Amino acid sequence: MRELLDLTRELADKELRPEVDAAEREGRFPREAFRLLGRSGLLGLPYPEQWGGGGQPYEVYLQVVEELARVWLTVGLGVSVHTLTCLPLAVYGTGEQRDRWLPEMLGGELLGAYCLSERARGTASTA
Repeated sequence: MRELLDLTRELADKELRPEVDAAEREGRFPREAFRLLGRSGLLGLPYPEQWGGGGQPYEVYLQVVEELARVWLTVGLGVSVHTLTCLPLAVYGTGEQRDRWLPEMLGGELLGAYCLSERARGTASTA
């Protein structure tokens, strides 16, 4: 686990930190950061290795998210959202669906997202 957290800190400090100010100022989504994290094995930590995951307990995954968010909150939150969107596929998807989609999702080539809406807030609210 120590090596994984060291890798996370190194990537966050050397690769992410230099991009934060400009990306946030410009409102630019850090897509390449997610590819980097996927190639580094950090997007699929709580998922089985057979699909490219890390096979790590959630406690380890959450420590990695915390380290990423320490440097760039947008990326930390994005990793959290992406990881959550992989769950229904990993748990309820067919074997064919898992084989088709999870390797690219856990590897960072595809990103998952979801939309939330509440009756009196967000996209569903009326004046």
